[in-house]
Amino acid sequence: MPLVQRAELFDLAVTRAATYLDRLRPGWRAAPPPAPELAAILELWYLRTRFAYRIPLEQVVGALEAAAAASGSDDPLTRG
Repeated sequence: MPLVQRAELFDLAVTRAATYLDRLRPGWRAAPPPAPELAAILELWYLRTRFAYRIPLEQVVGALEAAAAASGSDDPLTRG
């Protein structure tokens, strides 16, 4: 199995975190919670994934915030 590059792993972590949030809190993209609350919501998911020791949770939260703020772009995370 080929090694996943860090950028690909980061993108995968953000996509899976967004999917988790979609299931747990529909509508989070329209009204994203503050970063500390978002981190608290994602903490259990994060600790149970393989990303925990490779991708800092703060980076995942930052990417999710940026994606939610960029509504209307071509970013797949911002499409409903």
